[in-house]
Amino acid sequence: MGLTGVFTFTTAMIILQPVYGALSDRIGRKPLNLFSVSFTALFAFPFFALLSTEQPVLIWLAMVIAAGLGLAPMIAVQPAFYAELFGARVRYTGFAASREIGAAIGGFSPLVASALVIQAGGTGWLVAAWMIATALVSLAAFIHSSEGKNTDIAAPDTDTARP
Repeated sequence: MGLTGVFTFTTAMIILQPVYGALSDRIGRKPLNLFSVSFTALFAFPFFALLSTEQPVLIWLAMVIAAGLGLAPMIAVQPAFYAELFGARVRYTGFAASREIGAAIGGFSPLVASALVIQAGGTGWLVAAWMIATALVSLAAFIHSSEGKNTDIAAPDTDTARP
């Protein structure tokens, strides 16, 4: 049963990556990132409500919805977003530093989530609140980021890369 849910989740992610990538070429990376984190914040409590039903089909549904509308848009545009965020001269350093610092901090997420579930007596409401808080941090960052879909990524600096 669990394997079916993971298979369904990953299949949705694989199918949606090129769809969101193509959409980002039309409307931009920023709108998809804003949608993704907003959806994640809004779906946090419904996600855990579906998980708490302990019904496999509803759990699979929660996973597919969270992946398809929350995770997939952001993951699909992330490579282009980072490439457009930094000029060619500092792109590798900027991209690598951003990703690795984020991974180092985010790597503690399962530990934090487990502690929150224990603190909440086995329920996921604190994890949902924490997801909303982290989504709001991402939302603020994306609001203040610039749209880069028309950026000349060959330019050495992002100041000269913007039209």
